[in-house]
Amino acid sequence: MSDFLSKFNKDNYEDLVNEQTDDTSKDKEAVEHEEERTTVDDIETTSEQDTSAEPESSISRSVRRQHVEEDVEIDPDYRKKKRRRLWMIISGSVLAGLLIFWIYYMLVHVTVEDFVDQPVSEARAWGKENDIEIQLEQEHSMEYDANQIIAQSVPAEKKIRKGKTLELTSSLGPDPDDVIPLADFSEMNQEEAMAWIEEHKAENLKIVTEYSDDIDEGSFIKLTINDSGIDESDYRRKDNAALYYSKGEEVFEKDITIPDFTEKPKEEVEEWAKKNEIDITYKEKDSNKIEIGNVISQSEAADEKIAKRDEMEVVISTGKAIVVPNFWGLTPEEASSNYPDLNVNVKQVYHSEVAYGTLIAQSVEKDTKLTEDDDNQVTVTYSLGRPYLKDYRGQLEGDLAQLFHEEYQSKGADIDYIVKYVDSPEVKGTVVDMGTFNEFVPMTYTVEISISNNSSAPADPSNDLGDVPDEPPEEEIPEDAEAEEE
Repeated sequence: MSDFLSKFNKDNYEDLVNEQTDDTSKDKEAVEHEEERTTVDDIETTSEQDTSAEPESSISRSVRRQHVEEDVEIDPDYRKKKRRRLWMIISGSVLAGLLIFWIYYMLVHVTVEDFVDQPVSEARAWGKENDIEIQLEQEHSMEYDANQIIAQSVPAEKKIRKGKTLELTSSLGPDPDDVIPLADFSEMNQEEAMAWIEEHKAENLKIVTEYSDDIDEGSFIKLTINDSGIDESDYRRKDNAALYYSKGEEVFEKDITIPDFTEKPKEEVEEWAKKNEIDITYKEKDSNKIEIGNVISQSEAADEKIAKRDEMEVVISTGKAIVVPNFWGLTPEEASSNYPDLNVNVKQVYHSEVAYGTLIAQSVEKDTKLTEDDDNQVTVTYSLGRPYLKDYRGQLEGDLAQLFHEEYQSKGADIDYIVKYVDSPEVKGTVVDMGTFNEFVPMTYTVEISISNNSSAPADPSNDLGDVPDEPPEEEIPEDAEAEEE
């Protein structure tokens, strides 16, 4: 009984109260009366069950009853406090959840910037920094320059989740295939022509200025289109053309004395020409006397006067030259051994019309002069005649590719093969028949080769254990294989 009373305390009652619904408040007194009565009944029942124990005194029963009544005393405001605390917990949890959601949302989202009219590189840098994939589409535009952004799938100042894709449309610039009928530039001065080019975005139409003795400065000289077959009315934005305008007349006094550059190094000529703004044209020529890189001759005599921007030609020595011979009539062995100053590479290829051993071509023409600055390698090609298809019966299928490449294809003959697998007593993979062999074939030819598919034949009968019979046992050859061999 003492264990029962010790368990029936205020804490147990609080658990009971927490399980009640909102409607139990008005039945509070009935519950208290019922619990007191149940407690007394339990005490009396326990007393009856313990009849073997000593009878308790009336004072002891009174004290225990009073103790039970004290344990079940109920705070009338407890339920209100409990409900208030519950609502505070719920409210705090909701606020905390909203705060966590807001923080998470801000962490995984980013505000999109306004990329319109900005370069694509700026958007890509922003996407990399904010973990946004940039998907780019391009289209031609007259309004936006090339690589500038025209539109974006997510408006500026809107949020986008990290890891998502931002679609951008960028400009390819004006369509190069647009036809732009050219204006009559002969009626325009240089400034008007530049304004027309800017308006039509004709970037491949260049303005070139040059001096002219007959045309006033800034006036039109000529229009040239690189492709002479294009009419001015069919000019496209991508076509290269040039407008020439005059810089007026340029007059320079001939007051520059020409030095004697004979046998002087080319660097000395270049330095003098750069200092005096002389247009030098260099030509090269071999010489057995003048060292390589030195001047052989000059178009203007020494001590003569020349004006700024005048032209002058200077011939530079390339050193002693090696004359390439004519290899016609020489054998391949003679070609490779008779000219030690040249690096002669002999090549032999099949040819359907040139006889065997005859020269077909040489990579450097005869009588060509090669200097120290030139590559002295000369390739001479000789004929192997018509291709002769060999007998490859008994070879393995795996070796055919190498054989055909080395024997024919690397030597200019387009000789190829196709395989057909047949029943045969030969080891699997062995060539047992060829459609053509041991005869001349055209330069382009495909031969059919039969390959054994007999996987049961021994790879090498001599490796078998035991006595080797004088004659191999007769094997039954399928009729199809016999017909194929015939």
